[in-house]
Amino acid sequence: MEMLKMMRDFFKSYIKYRKEIKKQDEWIKKYANMKGYKVNPHWMMYTNLKIWLVETQKIFGKRYCPCFEPSGKPEIDNKMLCPCKFAEEEIKEHGTCHCRLFGRGDFTSEDFKRAEKELMREYRVKLNINGNTLDTRGMPKDKLRGLPIPDSLHQVKRAINILNGNEINVIVETDVEAENLRKFANFYGYKFEKKIKDDLIFIKLLK
Repeated sequence: MEMLKMMRDFFKSYIKYRKEIKKQDEWIKKYANMKGYKVNPHWMMYTNLKIWLVETQKIFGKRYCPCFEPSGKPEIDNKMLCPCKFAEEEIKEHGTCHCRLFGRGDFTSEDFKRAEKELMREYRVKLNINGNTLDTRGMPKDKLRGLPIPDSLHQVKRAINILNGNEINVIVETDVEAENLRKFANFYGYKFEKKIKDDLIFIKLLK
């Protein structure tokens, strides 16, 4: 059921953002050509990344890396504008950037496929859901950015599909994550409520 909803959302967004996706495609290929990189050759993965870039720009006003929500720290966030400042180091070490958008020039379709499976293992972890409450805390941190994988926004997107309800409660660790969820809620048409109890930040999203 979760996968079916993801596919439905993918094609709805693909139709909705056709023009913006084309613009993303233009700069991505221009940048890859300049750096001697290869762009992910798998249509669905590549298109999904472009959709995320479009939505990230609409939600936060800047084209942040699709893999991470903004941290609220300019010294980090400025480096996460796609193409991010971490990409070159990651491509040298692993063959692709973190989100698998760009790869080494000699990377094959099979190389990208293996890299995508590794990415899915990072992001398709078991979520900490109790009833209709998602606790986003405690995820491992990316070594370059110091940010959780998956972050609260990626967890919320999955939890919405899993819970299949009009209300989801979310526990987040920081005010920045709460503010990111407020912007997310505004973009997707959710009502947003925030409260602090016992030093925990609770967010309620209502459709």
